[in-house]
Amino acid sequence: MSEDRDTRMPKSEEPNARNAGQAKLLAGRIVSVIGILFALGGFIGAIFGGAADISAGAVGAALGVLGYFLDSRRLGTAAIIVSVAALFFVLAASQGLIPGIDASDHSLPGSTPTLKD
Repeated sequence: MSEDRDTRMPKSEEPNARNAGQAKLLAGRIVSVIGILFALGGFIGAIFGGAADISAGAVGAALGVLGYFLDSRRLGTAAIIVSVAALFFVLAASQGLIPGIDASDHSLPGSTPTLKD
């Protein structure tokens, strides 16, 4: 460092890099919020609909991962955690493990068929 020269980026390139970083962060936040909304929709669907549909939680987790890679670390992590919790809740509700929610995954016949020789 004996030389006295400026090693920073030229002034003309700084705003473009900053705007690109801000756009990336905004996109990450939007994607993460949409992922959280998908996960909350999975919770609500399990409570009121009782269906064993895990696609909302899976899409929410994928959007959370995308948001995390788009530099929205906290919101992306929150979307992943809420989505995985929604997945577990929906699967538990579909098996009848949540009190007050009927099992939707048990479609067994009324009588067991027997084999005839």
